Amino acid sequence: MALAQSGFRVALLEAGSNVNPAKDFHHVFPYELPFHGAGQPGLMKKRYPGGTEYSYHIMINGEENPYTTAPGKPFHWTRARVLGGRTLHWGRCSDRFADYEFHAASRDGYGDDWPISYADIAPYYSRVERFIGVSASTDGFPQFPDGEFLPPMPLNCAETIFAAACRKLGMPSTQRRVAQLTKMWQNRPPCHYCGNCINGCDVGAMFSTVSSTLPIALRTKRVTLLCDSVVSKVIMDGEGHAKGVRYIERYTKREVDLPASVVVLAASSLESTRIMLNSAPGGIANSSGVLGHYLIDQVTGAGVSGFLPQLKGGPIRNDDGKSAGLYVPNHIHLDGAKGSFIRGYAMSASGGASMFPMFALNHAGFGSDYKKEVKELYPAFARVWMSGGEMLARKENFIELDPQVRDAWEIPVLRIHADHCDNDKKLYADFHARAAELFHAAHGEPLESKPFLAPPGSLIHEVGTCRMGADNKTSVLNSFCQAHDVANLFVFGGGCFVSTGDKHPTLTMMALTARGCDRIAELAHQGGFGAAA
Repeated sequence: MALAQSGFRVALLEAGSNVNPAKDFHHVFPYELPFHGAGQPGLMKKRYPGGTEYSYHIMINGEENPYTTAPGKPFHWTRARVLGGRTLHWGRCSDRFADYEFHAASRDGYGDDWPISYADIAPYYSRVERFIGVSASTDGFPQFPDGEFLPPMPLNCAETIFAAACRKLGMPSTQRRVAQLTKMWQNRPPCHYCGNCINGCDVGAMFSTVSSTLPIALRTKRVTLLCDSVVSKVIMDGEGHAKGVRYIERYTKREVDLPASVVVLAASSLESTRIMLNSAPGGIANSSGVLGHYLIDQVTGAGVSGFLPQLKGGPIRNDDGKSAGLYVPNHIHLDGAKGSFIRGYAMSASGGASMFPMFALNHAGFGSDYKKEVKELYPAFARVWMSGGEMLARKENFIELDPQVRDAWEIPVLRIHADHCDNDKKLYADFHARAAELFHAAHGEPLESKPFLAPPGSLIHEVGTCRMGADNKTSVLNSFCQAHDVANLFVFGGGCFVSTGDKHPTLTMMALTARGCDRIAELAHQGGFGAAA
């Protein structure tokens, strides 16, 4: 959108199909679906990992798009290959990184600092927030910077109980900050609390590419949209510049070379790096040798769930109609001190009735008495989970092209090598203990809750593998997401991340993209793309 508005002619390539929200997204109850929302047995997990019977059509086909992992090191890679990608079903959490997260290495001595500070990106956070609409409250927490917000979504009963428990324990808390409208904004209607967010919003109340940025871009008449176009590589001119991309028509399998004066990869963190690795032996823009390395997700795992006695037998409300909830910002190691582990994490808490009462699957009983008991417990069900724990960036967590396995278009797939280090494990253990403390402070009745650290990728916050830095010997991109070695190549998304912090990454991805687009326009105005600054 920003490039088209700056006067560029843009070819936008999408590997998946086009999507029409009014046609493809529906308000459907489970009993109206052939398999009651669960999907055809065996098919969903195999062909559409991460999808449901509601959303399979916007998820990637795992049989056509496999990936491999190192033995004994699982990685959960949830993907969407459709116009709009994961913006169609993301959690909408829109958090600003705090300044200490850009300079974590200077505080505790581990890893590398980002080549930017909060002051560099703050104007772009504001620009993005003003455009997408973020519903939140202003709280003044230094570790959780405030932004430009719409009115917040109110807390429900369970969340209000947890908020009181946080005050009792001296924990900070606030509403989750979500890109979901509470009033008319940018010609988009407010949320009507239907609860279908992760299945695609048909009215555009939550931010997505197809509801927000793309319509504006297309109205400039300077954007050519090419769906079902699977990009396989960046084409180089032999003199260190990109001259375009090669893509494969999804159904005909015909290869097409598309020339361009500037190439922008924004295919998601790992897919963009995969294209770079496939563009030349050893990858392009890889004089540093770190392309593909420093893969990071965020730490997560089993939380604490159970029942809040105060709510038992109460009325059943539409508690999953909103995507907000209670958020507990990180309050660990804010002074940079080292304990048994470094860095920190944030927590979330919510509860009440939802369309799929997962606790009921393990609740004993049968027939009408069983249903009655589930309904009595329904409003009281609650949980505390890990919103984002910082997984340390390590070079030994990396991706590479699998030498044997190829996708449906004969492009080498990714082989992913990732596991958790001791610090990740200690950080998770601390979270689980504090989550249990919060649940007890709320006078909750926990179900049996065993700590379980989930494999990397499980939080769907994967970033890294194409990191930014001031030194071209240790990084792939500069602070504007411009490749050190290929001046007319920019890589937007999460690949540039140096560390994850304890925040959800999407708002930072969008702010860095806005900053990078300004840089492209500036360089073009100055006369072109020489060596990357």
